[in-house]
Formats: sequence, structure tokens, C-alpha cells
Amino acid sequence: MNKFRTISIFRTTQLASRNPGFATRTIQPQQRWNSSSEKPTSPHIGFYKTFTRPIAKVMLMAVFTYQLAYWAWVKLEKDEIKAQKTAEIKALEEELQKLIALAEEAGIKVKP
Repeated sequence: MNKFRTISIFRTTQLASRNPGFATRTIQPQQRWNSSSEKPTSPHIGFYKTFTRPIAKVMLMAVFTYQLAYWAWVKLEKDEIKAQKTAEIKALEEELQKLIALAEEAGIKVKP
């Protein structure tokens, strides 16, 4: 094993401060003998590693926005139907009161 490959950065700076000629040498990067080298990743795997979280966030926000809009639409639809039914009931009650009044004028007895 090469002696200079195992020297740490800290040790290198100590030697450079003592010996000005030492600093002009090129420092080779320290090799790791017991580690496995990284295998090159394919482009589509790299794409998914990079963009999975942002795509998931966008999809989640889209679903949330859709659900919020759907809830608002259903609430407005329900309020509109309720207003229509209330108006229809009110109109029928008024018509019933008119018919009761006409029946009493004609002398027909109506149960309340």
C-alpha cells in the first residue's frame, strides 16, 4: 500500500506547515479497499429516484384540491335543492290555505 494514500488530511496539513516543499506535491485521494464500487444506475432509475417525491406531492395536492372542490360543489348543490324544496313546500301550503278558504266559503266543512 502506498504510504501517501493512507495519510489523512489532518496529517497532510501538519507536514505542509513543517516542510514548505511538501505542499507542492500532488495529494492522491485516499482509496477505500474494503468498499464496493458504485454501479452505474440506469437513466430511468435515476429519474424516479430524483422525481418520485415531487411527483407524489403534486399528485397528493391534486387529489386534495379535487376533494375540496367536490365537497364545495356537493354542499352548494345540497343548499340549492333544500332552497327549492322549501319554496315548493311554502307554495303548496299557500295553495292549501286558499283551497280551505274557498271550501269554507262554499259551505264545505274541512278538518284542520
